[in-house]
Amino acid sequence: MKQITPKTVILLLPLLAACFFSCKKDPIEEPENPPVEEISRGIYVLSEGLKDHNNSILTFYDFDQGTTTDAFLAANSRGLGDTGNDLQIYGSKMYCVVNVSETVEIMDLKTAKSLKQISLSGRSPRRIAFADGYAYVCCFDGAVVKIDTSTMSVTATAQAGSNPDGICTANGKLYVSNSGGLNYPNYGNTVTVFDLATFSPIKEIPVVINPTRIASDSQGDVYVVSNGNYGSVPMTFQRIDSQIDEVIQTFDFSVTNFAICGDLCYFYHYNYSTEQYSLKVMNVLTEQIVNEQFVTDGTTLRTPYGIAVNPENGEVYLTDAYQYTTNGDVFCFGSDGRMKFSFEAGICPSCIVFKQ
Repeated sequence: MKQITPKTVILLLPLLAACFFSCKKDPIEEPENPPVEEISRGIYVLSEGLKDHNNSILTFYDFDQGTTTDAFLAANSRGLGDTGNDLQIYGSKMYCVVNVSETVEIMDLKTAKSLKQISLSGRSPRRIAFADGYAYVCCFDGAVVKIDTSTMSVTATAQAGSNPDGICTANGKLYVSNSGGLNYPNYGNTVTVFDLATFSPIKEIPVVINPTRIASDSQGDVYVVSNGNYGSVPMTFQRIDSQIDEVIQTFDFSVTNFAICGDLCYFYHYNYSTEQYSLKVMNVLTEQIVNEQFVTDGTTLRTPYGIAVNPENGEVYLTDAYQYTTNGDVFCFGSDGRMKFSFEAGICPSCIVFKQ
């Protein structure tokens, strides 16, 4: 065998190097991050379902495709629970209050994927409001539960009045309507005011009996619906001045449900005896009716149940619960009062939020 000398090695180095580099695999290029797919625009609709049937549904309607999906079931392979009462968006999360199941479901807004389910066992939660990084849930046991929206954990509990059934914020304060709905015929007749900085009650505002829905406008006025006793005391719509925390106006028309968008309040009144309803518009700056009949194309509903306004374009959404035992529908009206489209949701569709 011929001996390999150092000189031979030196002569062979270029050949070995060429062989090495020709045999070496090409480096694998790291793929670029795939473009983020644009999130569909649309609306989420919470349908309460029937009590003790465990059939609350979160429907998503895709504006671009015109299609609906059972969003929560698709994202989580389970149902929402029993009797969904409220649905609200805060930041990048969506919050659903499920009354009979006694939970607050916190979801990712983009996907409806559950991030956490908070148990409020024994409290019968009803509605939710937000301020300064916290969620506040009023419960039928009289409690208001404070939730840190970053940690998604309960941080404090305070006491309101009898069977709270509505909650909102205004002027650095929290307003809770005490319906007393479980104490028939001795309904509640107050709105409890909390200082948000200390989370402590500071005043009880007398209102007409059985106060339920409550919301504030951009001026800090708080509007509250009192259902009365469904007989001698009629439904009453009232305005609270949050500067002095007193009722300063009782309107001469009845309101069943309402939604405030900008300077306009869209509301309907449904007469359960005659099964007739009206949908009107009021300017919250002047407190005057500016449209006596919003729907202009003759579209009729059987049993109006929910109302919402898209802040992006002024579209008004009304839900129809029909006989409360079958799937309801959602109707979209343009700002001209003409229906643009409709779609089917679940039983008793009540709350709508917008995913822009």
